Amino acid sequence: MKRIAILMMALLSIMAFSQAKTQSKDNVPEYQISGTGETAAQGTYMVKVSVLVKKAKDVSDDVISRCAVHGVLFKGFSNQNTRQTQKPLAGSPSAEASHADYFESFFRPGGAAASYADVIGTSRTTTKSGKLYKVTTVVSVNKDQLRKDLEDAGVIKGLNSIF
Repeated sequence: MKRIAILMMALLSIMAFSQAKTQSKDNVPEYQISGTGETAAQGTYMVKVSVLVKKAKDVSDDVISRCAVHGVLFKGFSNQNTRQTQKPLAGSPSAEASHADYFESFFRPGGAAASYADVIGTSRTTTKSGKLYKVTTVVSVNKDQLRKDLEDAGVIKGLNSIF
């Protein structure tokens, strides 16, 4: 009986730890990102973000902005029509795990991530895809300021560190 109690405690501890590790993922819902093929102002990216949710009304500009910044940092994006490809600013998805505490608050609703993106208001479309809604919007992401601020915080390496 004692062994079962110890086993149950260990299992509960593992479940609690895995819940804490996935908490930052809850701040950014499932999404897809691609390049728009449009010319953007210097220092910015124009990306198309599609957020997949159960209720379309749950997708605010803040949610879309956080997804756009997350995609620029950790996924990168491409556009098949223009053959535009952009690697992730942070280098790889493992950067998110290595600085989990920083990114937890960064991507929190109302956090700093949304301040680096501007949603283009007239570009929003909503379609039903199975049981989910796909809300798609064009977003302008200020990549230069994002890179500078993350370098200053020590989260990503600066371009000068290569030389």
